[in-house]
Amino acid sequence: MIAIKQCRLLKQKGNATVETILIATVTVPLLTGIPLMGKIADINHTTAQSSRYLAWEQTIAGPHYKDIEQLETEVNNRFFVRPDLQIRTDREALTDEGFENPFWSGFGYDEDDEENRLVVLGRGFDAAVSNQRPESIAGTLSAGINEIGDTLASITGGQWDIEENGLYTGRVSIEVAGNTILTSGVDCNGQESETIAACVTRSNTIYADSWDARDPAQAARRSRSFVPAGALESVGDALAGVATIVPFFADIQGLHSDSNGGFGYINPHVLPMDRYAED
Repeated sequence: MIAIKQCRLLKQKGNATVETILIATVTVPLLTGIPLMGKIADINHTTAQSSRYLAWEQTIAGPHYKDIEQLETEVNNRFFVRPDLQIRTDREALTDEGFENPFWSGFGYDEDDEENRLVVLGRGFDAAVSNQRPESIAGTLSAGINEIGDTLASITGGQWDIEENGLYTGRVSIEVAGNTILTSGVDCNGQESETIAACVTRSNTIYADSWDARDPAQAARRSRSFVPAGALESVGDALAGVATIVPFFADIQGLHSDSNGGFGYINPHVLPMDRYAED
């Protein structure tokens, strides 16, 4: 009986070593990869934030005030450089090594080695914006309203100037460089690469309400589109010209189309009575 127990104990020797090796094979890469997962998650979050900024700036500023080159520079300088740098709009694109985010590096024997940086400034970064019409009933109504407004404006002498599309999308892509753990992957062009581990792409869309006016003059021109008397502007100018020749018609000189009157004239500076304070 004792011999049988000793034989069983001899067969169990080395089991703990084998189990430790098997568990370590799974847990060691997992534990060492946790910091990498955190860094990639931070890159993903930063890319999502930058796409929101891109869509917002395009919606507010528009292509006439900020082109894509300026927006791309602002996104790079605000989101993908060292977080302790001051935000300045008069800077060129910051792509030097000293501006790189230190949190996105350190996967190797030397943190200063370029091969151990997850994001290299000036490489694998792209920003794009678009303005489209919604593919829904909202887009159909927007197009119909725009056509009606343009037609009325052409008759009454107004200026409709309503944005037909208004679906602003900002898309930002950044390539994550290969490292000692993730050695290869697919770049942002969809091609297999031995130096790029992954491509992080995020987009954000804002549906802008384009009915607002930039100033009272634009509001007046837009409102004139709904004033039928604006179609008689040429008639009023002709009658005002006659009044300058015949003194008897001097009272109709106010029909001349200028900044103070005429057919279809809209005064944007007159407030409704309910806007005045009561005594």
